[in-house]
Amino acid sequence: MDDRLESMYRRFTWRILSNYVSPWEFEQLREQITDYEQWCAAWCRQAEGHVERGDEALAAGRRRTAGDAYLRAGLFYHWASFMFAHDQDQFRAALAGMARAWEKAAPHLDPPMEILTVPFEHLTLNGYLRIPAVPDRPPVVLLLPGADSTKEELYNLGDHIVARGMAVAAFDGPGQGSVSLQGKLRPDYERAVQAIIDVLAGRPDLDTGRLAVGGISYGGLFAIRAAAIDDRVSAVVSISSWYTPAGRFETMEPLSKVGQYQYLGPDPAAVMESITLAGAAGQATVPLLQVYGGLDAASPPAQAERVAAEYGGPVTTLIFDDGVHILNNVWYKARPAVADWLAETL
Repeated sequence: MDDRLESMYRRFTWRILSNYVSPWEFEQLREQITDYEQWCAAWCRQAEGHVERGDEALAAGRRRTAGDAYLRAGLFYHWASFMFAHDQDQFRAALAGMARAWEKAAPHLDPPMEILTVPFEHLTLNGYLRIPAVPDRPPVVLLLPGADSTKEELYNLGDHIVARGMAVAAFDGPGQGSVSLQGKLRPDYERAVQAIIDVLAGRPDLDTGRLAVGGISYGGLFAIRAAAIDDRVSAVVSISSWYTPAGRFETMEPLSKVGQYQYLGPDPAAVMESITLAGAAGQATVPLLQVYGGLDAASPPAQAERVAAEYGGPVTTLIFDDGVHILNNVWYKARPAVADWLAETL
């Protein structure tokens, strides 16, 4: 087996299966793909099948079925582009397919998904917002992805949050998803978070007096940094993150290293060195939930201890002993736990 393909399956199977990919389809694709260069095209073909299924359902008046099919199509396009930045034509086409699929899904989901864009410097940040049907203006949770993840991977976590009466917004910031075509991840990413909060704060249908910011991997670190500089943040969630990712690049597998150039730019190691909670963790004073996996070698629970030692407010740390990075293998425990904490805190 191609070393890159072996690395993909060994490291990311649980991540893929926890995000709207059925085990049956995953195994079918695994049989079809014998070389890593076939990955993107095969996943795109499967995505197109879900789009066609959605079109058929919509023509028959089955809106919810159509919404689900388009949602899954978007995730399949996402996984098509995942770790495939070395082929820019295929990478960009898969990202574009994802955006089209989610635009089709948006009005047919429950609650509907509103596609949003936020201008930030020379960038356009892409995101979505879902507001539950509740009597009063709901609190809102802003979710941030990691360095090689995107807002699409946050949809299921958002579903748990929406089910508890809170609105959810999720955005790709600098260096993530299609925004990585315009600009790269940066140590002051929290400035982009502020621009998103500015837009959310202007909406009369949200109670941004009760606003939480949460993130996975790098997103968790930047959620804390956002709380340190913006007093509109009422609570923070950090999932499988770091005090600093300094030194990680040298230990990464070749498959992941290639992607870092797409997301972090020409010197990923230097960018990782520049990203830190030093001087910021102590400035954040709102409640913080940290969630870590005991089997996570990438961001072990020791990182949570380092953050808690400097954090300026109350800290709750949940460690799932059987969890891997982002708790994707035990998502059925971790994601409801995060949503429950947010509901109780906000």
